[in-house]
Amino acid sequence: MKQVLKTSLYIFLTLLAIVVINVAFFVYKAKSGIPDFESRPPSIPTEMNDFSVLVFSKTNAFRHSGAIEASIPAFEQMAKENAWSLFVTNNGAVFNEEQLAQFDVVIWNNSTGKVLKTEQENAFKKYMENGGGFVGIHGAGDGSHRWDWYEDEMIGARFSHHSLQPQFQMANMNLECDSTSTFTCQGLPAKWTRSEEWYVFFDNPRDKGFRPIYTVDENTFNPSGNLGSMIKDKDFGMGDDHPIVWYKELASGGRSFYSALGHAGTAFEEAKYLDLLKRGILWAGQ
Repeated sequence: MKQVLKTSLYIFLTLLAIVVINVAFFVYKAKSGIPDFESRPPSIPTEMNDFSVLVFSKTNAFRHSGAIEASIPAFEQMAKENAWSLFVTNNGAVFNEEQLAQFDVVIWNNSTGKVLKTEQENAFKKYMENGGGFVGIHGAGDGSHRWDWYEDEMIGARFSHHSLQPQFQMANMNLECDSTSTFTCQGLPAKWTRSEEWYVFFDNPRDKGFRPIYTVDENTFNPSGNLGSMIKDKDFGMGDDHPIVWYKELASGGRSFYSALGHAGTAFEEAKYLDLLKRGILWAGQ
């Protein structure tokens, strides 16, 4: 009997250790990522249409597999309807001056973690400084990228956490666009209620010159990111002003558009969300 109890205890402790290790690995990967870099650039088409888009879906941290997989056919259909050239890759080596110069817009499609080597980061920075267009989707703005320039200049806000009580919640978004906006807002819903994993940021992108397109009303959802004893200091939101989609015309002439929406694959089945992304792509590529 004692041997049976001892064996059962060993099995329980072993299983517990496996669970703890897996959870710790998941948390570490989600927050810091595991670097993996490419050196050989992909082959891209030699001829592009007048408007060309690079969809970059590489992840070295948490991978939003459902969203990424659902987004590709959505972007392909969007490109077909609008006569764009579209190139989709997970290869960070495409971030070189020669190949980036062939694209009007680069989409960071839920890209997470440190995905580029230093020379690739420098090539992207130069691309933006030369008037390039950037579109970031959801995970592209999480806190895993370990690149100050990218977080401050492309995203404009440092990520804190996302809603966890529960993770996905219905909430109201409010349109914020006026006659001075260079972003085309006509036809967008003034009030939009949808389900999302709502991102919370430490700072407001307005403070860095970004202009919100949509804010989310924190009175309509719980922004807490606490998770029992694992996460105990994220019981807060951004208050009355919580931007969730925003843009900025950079001093260099480049353009940055970011949407914190798009965690789930079903987002890329929403006509209103696809319309918003299309507007963001077209604006960034002007």
